[in-house]
Amino acid sequence: MKKIVFISLAILFVNITYAQLNTFNKQAELQHFIERGGKVTETAPNIYKLTYSTGEVRVFDFNKNNRKYEYLEGVDTTIINIWEIDTTKYSDRFSFWQKVDIVNNFENIVFVDDLNKNGLLELYGFSEGHSVFVGPVKIFEQNKQGIFQNVYSYDSNSVYVHGIGDINSDGNKEIFLRTNDTINGKFYKSDSLGQLPTSFDFIFYYTPNQVNDMTFGDFDKNGITDCAFIDGAGTQKVIIGEYKKNINNFITVFADSTTNLTDYSGFAIDDFDKDSKTDLVFGTGQGTIKVIENIDTNQYNIVWQDMFPTYNAYMNAATNDIDGNGKPEFWIGGQDFEQGISFFIAYETDGDNSYHPVAMIELRYLVSLDANYLQAADIDGDGKDELVISLGEYILILRFTGTPNYHSYGLYYVKNNEQTQPGNTFRPVTIYDLDGDGKKDILLPMDKYVAPNTIYLSYLLRQNNISSIDGEEKNNHNSFNIYQNYPNPFNLSSKISISLSKHSRIKIKIYNILGKEVKLLLDKYLLKGEYSVVWDGTGNNGNILNSGIYLITMEAGSFRKTIKAVLLK
Repeated sequence: MKKIVFISLAILFVNITYAQLNTFNKQAELQHFIERGGKVTETAPNIYKLTYSTGEVRVFDFNKNNRKYEYLEGVDTTIINIWEIDTTKYSDRFSFWQKVDIVNNFENIVFVDDLNKNGLLELYGFSEGHSVFVGPVKIFEQNKQGIFQNVYSYDSNSVYVHGIGDINSDGNKEIFLRTNDTINGKFYKSDSLGQLPTSFDFIFYYTPNQVNDMTFGDFDKNGITDCAFIDGAGTQKVIIGEYKKNINNFITVFADSTTNLTDYSGFAIDDFDKDSKTDLVFGTGQGTIKVIENIDTNQYNIVWQDMFPTYNAYMNAATNDIDGNGKPEFWIGGQDFEQGISFFIAYETDGDNSYHPVAMIELRYLVSLDANYLQAADIDGDGKDELVISLGEYILILRFTGTPNYHSYGLYYVKNNEQTQPGNTFRPVTIYDLDGDGKKDILLPMDKYVAPNTIYLSYLLRQNNISSIDGEEKNNHNSFNIYQNYPNPFNLSSKISISLSKHSRIKIKIYNILGKEVKLLLDKYLLKGEYSVVWDGTGNNGNILNSGIYLITMEAGSFRKTIKAVLLK
């Protein structure tokens, strides 16, 4: 039986309208975007093309989505009501370490690496903005005290960082910059071991002009570096290229131009169907999901596609078997601006080149035109990925709390705005061990428009040693449980069983499908042990409730778990 878990509980589920609680104001957000140097064009009714100050283009669809997806009704669902989160509970997990005047574009994180291999990290991005122009790209390197300082600036034509990778397989990484004096950008390399990549190498081959979501890897496993990116100019395309030493550049080996969708975004990359072939997953503005698979050397096919339950499906990430059932997952995230909800769905293989949804996370009342970025990283060091969501003025880190083939997620960290920088807008965060203590930290980029310029900066947030807090939370989840009611569906009555491994005050509440509490079934301090309580289908007024789906929630301290019951009259 699939389950629904509520975090900061109260509101719920299935095709209902949330407009009364949706605070997203389209006109105000578009005006805010323009004030910060962006350009807005309405390309169709309620569909807007946004050109960011750094040149990237993204299309957002604000129309109401009437899609019905019955196959999602049995999917394990975690629901988070943003309005009800107490962010102070998580404030001790990370603390301010230092400020660095650096950011990157809206679709990329600030890159962190040690490219000159001297044991000191570098940050790659830009820190200056004048009207709609940004750059040059700068390198900030740690000194021996760990403080990042500006050590190099590329020429004034450099705009932002597309990506970093070992392009020619010589053991040294190159950096790919967007530049104003080329169509797509330039690669820079190190002249010798121990040097930063500051020497011009080659101009990227591809035309027309708009490279988005650049990523590098050896997708066909032939020992030669490949690149994958989105051609964001005109008709959207996914391009895969391979590096050729004899011309010192990439050549195109695959281009998906079979459809003319509003916008593409990539990539989640892994062997998701476990057939020893690399899969590349991307989403689109109209909610199409596609999987490209490598089938042979320099050969790729689109092997699977489906429709996401909302438009603006731009966020994606891969998790390495987060629930321990032997199957890696890919995640797609999309935004429903009409309802003010962001959806994140995990897909697993159910056969060769076939996938189905296994988990869904709903963020209620959180959508944004600014940061909308999903990534996965092992933040708490337990060997399992956490989901890191940068969305508007929020950072959320979600930790898996389920079991094999049963997905549930809890909050590990939440940050809303930065009080010391009022009016700043967040950009996608970088997750990296910045201080070398073995724990993942957060690089949080921000910008603030002060006419006619934009101020750019990042806060480095160091992860604190909070093992005692983590242990308490894990113990809470292991100490309590509520089991599926029986019978279910039921007519006259149904028994609900619970278990407690320590004494606690226990509440069991019944909610209807609209999230309204209709019955307080139990509110009592209980000694450790196993208990059962019977619900006779009545509400708080003693009357029999209408037939339908109800949610039964157990609360014990910070523990909350919800099961779904069906009442039939």
